Amino acid sequence: MVSQKTIEIVKSTAPILKNQGKQITTQMYQIMFQKYPEVRNKFDMSAQADGSQPVKLATAIYTYASQIDNLPALKSMVEKIAHRHVQTHVLPEEYSIVGESLLQAMKDVLRETATEEVMAAWSEAYQALSEVFIKREDDIYEEQKMPLAS
Repeated sequence: MVSQKTIEIVKSTAPILKNQGKQITTQMYQIMFQKYPEVRNKFDMSAQADGSQPVKLATAIYTYASQIDNLPALKSMVEKIAHRHVQTHVLPEEYSIVGESLLQAMKDVLRETATEEVMAAWSEAYQALSEVFIKREDDIYEEQKMPLAS
């Protein structure tokens, strides 16, 4: 899925993400809602207001960073998030909006720590994870279309 170098770089950023994850995700939502207001309706704005959504996303990003070399450990998290995405009708093309906003927020918050190498690794890692979600969400949509066995 991702190169060994990307795995090493992303894992090395996990402690930083644990400490600054909420700041990054809060910034990400601000960037995204300002630049792409049409996606606001996909999000629980009360969870934005009380800060719980940025915390959940920060936790998920940290978990991914720390387990990027052990994807089976992420299965339950992916399942839960994918089902939520299906409920809110997240579209495959919206992953690029989130990715662009997340990477910009990482640059903004991490400043000099967000080197070109770190950002390239996170870009690759985000793309790989978005593909996992898109595939799983497609499968869920297909499962929902299937008639029940009698």
